[in-house]
Amino acid sequence: MRGTQITLFVIGLLILGTQTFRHVYVKWIEPTDSVLDEYRPPIAEDILETKDLDELVALYDAAFKKRKAYEETASLESIDLSRRTGAAPYESEAEVRDAIERWEAQSRSIFQLRFYWFVGLLSVVGGLFAYTRINPWLGMVGIITGFTEMTVWTSPLWHSWGPQAQFQSLLNQKLLLSFISVALLVGLWLLRARRSGGAGTSVG
Repeated sequence: MRGTQITLFVIGLLILGTQTFRHVYVKWIEPTDSVLDEYRPPIAEDILETKDLDELVALYDAAFKKRKAYEETASLESIDLSRRTGAAPYESEAEVRDAIERWEAQSRSIFQLRFYWFVGLLSVVGGLFAYTRINPWLGMVGIITGFTEMTVWTSPLWHSWGPQAQFQSLLNQKLLLSFISVALLVGLWLLRARRSGGAGTSVG
């Protein structure tokens, strides 16, 4: 079992450490400016600067009303052409709708991240109990399952168009939970080695 534990520890720390570095890069280092920023339409700037979902809903409400007012006065031919070409006012409404869908998707991702990470933590705790009280191999299954959940749900993010406030919230939580996962994995390894009375690679 010692060789298996060493292999799994190295693989787990490698993956968690690598994606933690990726979170750090995306949050603080990755360039996000573009020479095309000055050509960005006003509605895109408004979307990027929104701080909560209510602000996005207000933008969508304004775009929706503008589109309805346009349809009340424009000819059917003009409406059909604007729809097919994605011209104003349909363009603004579509962009805000897409931003709202992104925000809601990221909100669901935050909920899933918290849920599955804590499920993983419970699995690790249960695995440790089984390892010491029931059967080492049964315990290893629980521990491996737990750290796998933590690793999968703290996987890296990439910058994309849309409101940045919710993206940053998701990124921050992934970064924090990645750090905690690494600390937990290393802490358990050192505790196991200490209890075995050996060096850092000894697992008894």
